[in-house]
Parts: sequence; structure tokens; C-alpha cells
Amino acid sequence: MKVASALALFAALFSLAACNGNRTFMEQDDAEATIASETGIPAPLPKDILYVSKCLINGKLYARPSFDGTVLAYFDTSQQIYVIDTTQAVFVKARLLQDTSTQTGYIPKAILPERP
Repeated sequence: MKVASALALFAALFSLAACNGNRTFMEQDDAEATIASETGIPAPLPKDILYVSKCLINGKLYARPSFDGTVLAYFDTSQQIYVIDTTQAVFVKARLLQDTSTQTGYIPKAILPERP
């Protein structure tokens, strides 16, 4: 019986020590909300990006503006595409962020939605 009460006392003291009010590990960050996360305002685009889009169908990112070019990356409809240049007739120069790498190349205009 004495062992059980000693264990109960030890558990109570241990619990109180864990809740001693020293909450340095749980301090709240008083930083302002980030632009995109809490305010609902989209983050500003880098200066070289014209617009951001998602493709209509799965596609390939080519190294040069040709369907015969080397394929740099494959992407699907959930991938954000950062459009850099739209001056060519068939292709746009685009940037893809996949996992930890950034790829810049060309994708066909036909798989992007029309811009208003």
C-alpha cells in the first residue's frame, strides 16, 4: 500500500513539474500573417513571370520549342505552370516547380486555358 501511494505521489509531482508554467517551447509567434496563407491575397509573382496557370491535360516540358526536343519533365493537371514568355506561335516558355527542382522549358499553348 505504501508503494502504491508513493507511486501516486511521484506521478502527481511529476505531472506538476511538467506543467510548471515554463512554456518557452510553446511560445506563440507574434509575426504578422503571411500574404498568401491567412490574408487570402495571392503572393506577388516574380518579375519574370507573366501569369500562373494549370494545364487542361497532362503534358511535357521540352528543352526547346519543338515537339522533337528533349523532354525535361512530365506534369499533370494539378501542377502549377509559371508562364515566362508567350511570343512564340505554338509554345510558351514556362517554369515548373517539381519536388525540390525547378525546370524551365517550353510547353504547347494548346494545353493551357485561354486567357481572358
